[in-house]
Amino acid sequence: MYRLAALLDDVPAFLFRRVTQITLDLFLCALATYLAFQLRFDGDVPTRYRAVMWAWIALLPLLRLAAFGVLGVYDMIWRYFSLSDATLVAAASLPATGVALLLRYAFQRRFWLAGIPASIIVIEYGTFLAMAAGLRVLRRLSADAGRRSGARPQRALLVGTPDSLAGTLRQVSVHPDVQVVGLVSPDRRARGLKIGGFTVMDEPSALPGLLASHHLDLVLIADASLDSIGAVVSTASEFGVDVRLLPSAANVVRGDVRVTALPKADAAVVDRALSQPTAHISVIEAFQERRVLITGAGGSIGAELCRQVAALPVASLILLDHDENSIFEIHGELSARAGTAPLQPIVGDIRNPALLRSLFEKHRPQVVLHAAAYKHVPVMEQNCCEAVLNNVVGTRELADAAIAFGAERFLMISTDKAVQPSSVMGASKRLAELLVQARGAGNGMVAGTRCACVRFGNVVGSRGSVVPIFLRQIAAGGPVTLTHEEMTRYFMTIPEAVQLVLQATTLGSRGDVYMLDMGDPMKIVDLARKLIGMSGLRPDRDIAIKIVGTRPGEKIHEQLWHDDSQVEETPFPRVLRMHVNAPREIDIAVADLETAARVRDDAAVRRLLLNMDLGWDSHSRAAASD
Repeated sequence: MYRLAALLDDVPAFLFRRVTQITLDLFLCALATYLAFQLRFDGDVPTRYRAVMWAWIALLPLLRLAAFGVLGVYDMIWRYFSLSDATLVAAASLPATGVALLLRYAFQRRFWLAGIPASIIVIEYGTFLAMAAGLRVLRRLSADAGRRSGARPQRALLVGTPDSLAGTLRQVSVHPDVQVVGLVSPDRRARGLKIGGFTVMDEPSALPGLLASHHLDLVLIADASLDSIGAVVSTASEFGVDVRLLPSAANVVRGDVRVTALPKADAAVVDRALSQPTAHISVIEAFQERRVLITGAGGSIGAELCRQVAALPVASLILLDHDENSIFEIHGELSARAGTAPLQPIVGDIRNPALLRSLFEKHRPQVVLHAAAYKHVPVMEQNCCEAVLNNVVGTRELADAAIAFGAERFLMISTDKAVQPSSVMGASKRLAELLVQARGAGNGMVAGTRCACVRFGNVVGSRGSVVPIFLRQIAAGGPVTLTHEEMTRYFMTIPEAVQLVLQATTLGSRGDVYMLDMGDPMKIVDLARKLIGMSGLRPDRDIAIKIVGTRPGEKIHEQLWHDDSQVEETPFPRVLRMHVNAPREIDIAVADLETAARVRDDAAVRRLLLNMDLGWDSHSRAAASD
């Protein structure tokens, strides 16, 4: 059918003008009348009906043409022919058929023209309707075929309720640059069913797996009232997939949304240059034929580490995370790539020494990239024990296992919140840094493993980060909430940060802390205004900005290093080295902290952290002591 439609699309455009359409309908009506007589009499029309046949072949097209003109059939555009248009054609065809039936039954004995069998009238109506609608459908298909003949369309996934999906499919079908791959709906009853010829694949919670397995370019949100919009935006951003919001008419009328497009949370949001597409030669050499372990492999940074390391000539890649779903998703994504090194997905906790010992004995990783951590400041303020057990104790167990089994390199992902910490999360990451520094310097241990930490700030599009939160608030019509109008943060894109992390891994460190050059800090209020503008709206007019006050442990400004730090350049222009003195007796302090954390004494954990020499922010220490 599409081949025939494609041939029709090569027909000169003037043949589809209104005069041509009228001529075609006249011909089809005459042909339908002729065929009706032939079908009624098995191809042998009796002599007494032949004059009647030719008379109706001349009269019926004129009656139908008049009805079509009055009812506006020729106001429609054939290349957008729809079900409602087909209904109009069917209704507009009835008056001529009604006139024929009226003549047949009211004037049969008076006029020879009325001597037409009723069955022929019915057959003619059905035959004409099939041919007229068929011709219009063929024109619609030819237009679609013509649109499909250009560049490769974007592969899109539609998210919404069954009703909103049906409407959006009608909109999207006329766009040549969009190829709908499937549908996602929170309605469990719709799963596996089809809407407009497309299958409802799953619920929004399954979006990561769908993005990984179907190589999508675009996610279209068909209903602005969905509760899962924020999660959809955040997940799509992690996979580098564009998100567009196509609100229904009901959404617009109710005021659910006033935004027509959500900007992609990428380098353009924070004015960052795109990363180089290929890895540095030193990175390739450092990872070549190495067995690599990545912890937190299912998280935002961990997953991107997996993607970039998988593109290197490594011997194998071990994926460790405590979240089964995250491991499933990143493993599925990498498995679909051609030429990926052997993958070992492992579900487990870095705090479990028995698990780590078994993992290192079996797989013998030579490079360990440690991205597993709890990172949300307000949440960790209420879960001090978990912050210590995961970020501090887990790091110690992992670093000790790496050293004990002779790993060549151990790199911990840290944060700028570890500098003059003002929160439990920042303090736990600073303490983890000190543990890694102590082991890198060989404090009573074999120092054959190159241990280092790398700090950077916020990454755009990571789970729970500010950009997806703002996008969700913009999509809901606002307000966008800020904690302080003067707050600033350093930003990087996830691929950019990971590329620099891999460069830092290659450096010959003995406990050094590396810092990534993140450019100048950006005011959060400016970021909010930019996102609103990129969404096609006006800050403070279409979308309000509301200051709600700082949260526990939150800083107004972040620092990249202490004021007295010795910072020097490295062979990589955007990776800086900070020389710090190796801490003494850090493990004794951590042991006391671990004891308090294991008995779930948050108050004791907070007190012990405050008493440690972690370079606490003075205002935060005073507030915490009160």
